[in-house]
Amino acid sequence: MNLVSIATLRRIQTLAAVLLSFMAAGLHAQGTLSKPLSVLDLPVELREISGLTEIDDHTVACLQDEAATLYLVNLSDGRIVERHPFGPPGDMEGLTRVGNDLFALRSDGLIYRITQHGDRYVAVDSFNLMLAHRNIEGLGYDPVDNRVLVAPKDNLKGGPDLRDKREVFAFDPITFALQLRPALTFSVKQILRAAKAAGVDIPLRTTDQGKQVPRIKFRMSSVAVEPATGHYFILSAVDQTLLVLDRNGGYKALYLLDEGLLPKPEGITFLPDGDLLISTEGKESKPRIVRFRMAH
Repeated sequence: MNLVSIATLRRIQTLAAVLLSFMAAGLHAQGTLSKPLSVLDLPVELREISGLTEIDDHTVACLQDEAATLYLVNLSDGRIVERHPFGPPGDMEGLTRVGNDLFALRSDGLIYRITQHGDRYVAVDSFNLMLAHRNIEGLGYDPVDNRVLVAPKDNLKGGPDLRDKREVFAFDPITFALQLRPALTFSVKQILRAAKAAGVDIPLRTTDQGKQVPRIKFRMSSVAVEPATGHYFILSAVDQTLLVLDRNGGYKALYLLDEGLLPKPEGITFLPDGDLLISTEGKESKPRIVRFRMAH
């Protein structure tokens, strides 16, 4: 065997090892999540499911738009097993659990703290986030720094640099104090450059002037922290994308979600066993929760 063929063989072996490492992690190298572990259709009552958080191995809690009601859902069959109204109607979006408490977010920045009393979940506190953003959708608990992350969907108006910037904020789950500095800041342009360099085929759209530009806008719909790694997982429902960043905001992955399976993904959480759950509203199909195995 000559030197050229040996070098070629080594390159093939290296590529195979890289691909196997992605498969072992439950992910593909080309920017798409692997085959789901399960797909759970939900009742039509949850057609506009939004916030999602785990309760235990077999149960999740969720919200749906316009109803300040906490729904508990059985993960084995998708049944709503409990309903707990906790406030007047409103555009309810984010939900996360911190110990025995649940925090529910209304899109204008009002937060409810919900706790269990006997067999009922009730709101025991509420407070407003003092943010300039007025369309806020994502809540997620960060166990690394014991804080609740807040992901706005809207972008602040201003120059190109401001429109390019995305910020995730955080508040203390005990005092409810909003942290003075954002928990995470990233640039859309830099993320797209990193994703393209990693081999992700960035979808494009054509402007009215005939110019092709990236279709991805990163209008954040939800955020979660993976317990095993501490990485930030950020959903954008309008783009059907899932962005993964490290603790310093560095690029780890960008996944283009299956639009047929997850047409409007607005909820994300991790189960105690490390599996990833993503919920989607029902548009032309049923609302559902999709489960992915995230091995490491």
